[in-house]
Amino acid sequence: MTFTELIDKLEIWDEWQKNYIHYVPQFIQEASTGKNWEDWDKELFYEFFMRSADQCVSSLKQGYFTNTERDLIKQNWPELSVLLQKIALNQEQPLFDTYHQIKELLRKCTDNNKKAATNRLIASLQPHLLCTVVNQDKLGQLVYLLNTHVEDFELELTYDWFHDSYNILRIFKEKLNQDAYEIVTLPWQVYDYFQEQNTSSSTEQNDMSENKLDHQIQILEYKKQIILQGPPGTGKTRQAKELAVQLLGLRTTQELKNHPQFKLIQFHPSYTYEDFVRGIVAKPDEEGNGIIYEAENKVLGNFIKKAGEYTQHSNGSSHAAWLDEVFEDFKTSIEEELIANDHKIRLTNKLFLTHIGENSFHISSEGWTGDRLKFSEIKKLYKYNITKKEETKKYDDLAKTVYHRTAYYFPLVEKFKSFLQDKPAHTPNQTLSQPENYVLVIDEINRANLSSVLGELIYALEYRGKAVESVYEVEGNRDLILPPNLYIIGTMNTADRSVGHIDYAIRRRFAFIDVLPESLEHDSNIHFNSEGFEKVSQLFKNGNISGEFEAKDVQLGHSYFIAPKQDPVNHQNRDEIFRMKMNYEVVPILLEYVKDGVLIGNYDGKDIKEYINTLKMNN
Repeated sequence: MTFTELIDKLEIWDEWQKNYIHYVPQFIQEASTGKNWEDWDKELFYEFFMRSADQCVSSLKQGYFTNTERDLIKQNWPELSVLLQKIALNQEQPLFDTYHQIKELLRKCTDNNKKAATNRLIASLQPHLLCTVVNQDKLGQLVYLLNTHVEDFELELTYDWFHDSYNILRIFKEKLNQDAYEIVTLPWQVYDYFQEQNTSSSTEQNDMSENKLDHQIQILEYKKQIILQGPPGTGKTRQAKELAVQLLGLRTTQELKNHPQFKLIQFHPSYTYEDFVRGIVAKPDEEGNGIIYEAENKVLGNFIKKAGEYTQHSNGSSHAAWLDEVFEDFKTSIEEELIANDHKIRLTNKLFLTHIGENSFHISSEGWTGDRLKFSEIKKLYKYNITKKEETKKYDDLAKTVYHRTAYYFPLVEKFKSFLQDKPAHTPNQTLSQPENYVLVIDEINRANLSSVLGELIYALEYRGKAVESVYEVEGNRDLILPPNLYIIGTMNTADRSVGHIDYAIRRRFAFIDVLPESLEHDSNIHFNSEGFEKVSQLFKNGNISGEFEAKDVQLGHSYFIAPKQDPVNHQNRDEIFRMKMNYEVVPILLEYVKDGVLIGNYDGKDIKEYINTLKMNN
């Protein structure tokens, strides 16, 4: 099929083209003035900056700016308007450097990298130069489909959306010899045409929407916690990591390793609240008096504490981080002073500081074995500027024991204040406009008893920012608050009936997203065993599933049919991987399905078990 033959199969999407021709020239005219956003035509400003669906440049249903992001864009308007004006006044040549300047500026205004929203905005300013397929992944797929199926089309991807968008529109214009306004819908229509041709081998529904990842990001921003559910082998954990990469503003999943704002754990049947939120731990007493028992934060408790530090101050600066840093310096100075003074620092006439423990200063006096004063309480007394005993009652997060021990604490607080006199004061960083994201991935989330593991946090999941009282007190405080910048992503294998049930109360607090098997035969980054995938898929489509199950819950996913594309010409290695996966992963699971009554009956004239054994691949 030639390019012209392909285009002849399509009928222009008139309504979209009409809206595009109506709004885009006006947008270019407004942007060329460089005026303040408040002086723009209100309808026009709404169309390009405020609309949350079906904007005229592209009918993508996802990938728009949130209310918070729009406010930040307005705050940065003086810088943005200069760049928009520069592009609007130049309709002859692509301004790649300026495109990237806008991209970097808008990246600072968004919770995650809203690439499609940014691309859509820039494409609106140079309609004769940039294509309306504003999603990078779908633009790449379009180029692949054209290269594969159209005889007289060839384009090598640069994987930079701006360059690829410019190149593909240039080819469309040259081949059709038409104005950009006349062919504005055609790149999307070509993509749509090929998707319709491949619906029999792909479960993806083309709704002109942003790719699945961006759609799930939007759901996460709204709900804060989701569960990716699907049968085995659909890449749920991998997808959870990809979401984390987007939320944390990273480039690859490799960067997640040891990242302080990312954590991946796996639930199991014996997992408890004490493993996940808070629990009691036994520690050797620093004074050598046996074992002591203390409550401490666990995985979620620690994440809540870290993420919460960024939301305690409306200006976005981390006063808590500064306080922690200078307090570490203070501890170092105390340690040096102890060494110089034979491990004895006088605080009052009778009170001495003797050494530094793991989380407290140790004090003593003549004839008294001493006490421990926690670092956390000293920092709070300083932060709240408490100088009188009665003032301690005003703050719920102060340990109740501080009230009776202010005579010990106050001298240390004063010493800390004296230490800070020679240190630069904390200055809020006004450029930090948003809290940093934290992402917790819980693999196999339904393998634990969720009601027991979450405890009172079932309430906190629904009411972010509101305190719930933990059964354990840590650092004098029982309150737990799930901050809005902490995202929780669970994965759930829907085929595993041996695991715990998720009750309605918990289901109501999570958004559930299906991750289903799909053919990846058009993915140029991998080798895909299309024949094996199709054979196995047919087993779940021909009445061979027990009435107790649904195909979407048990059908084997695409990852069982993938081989890495490390060496495109090494077909022997590819085929060996396919054989190993089919013989030692796919077939055993299918036979287990027969044993468990998931797959039943006959297929292709054979007993189902006998047929499954014929799927084994020979050397």
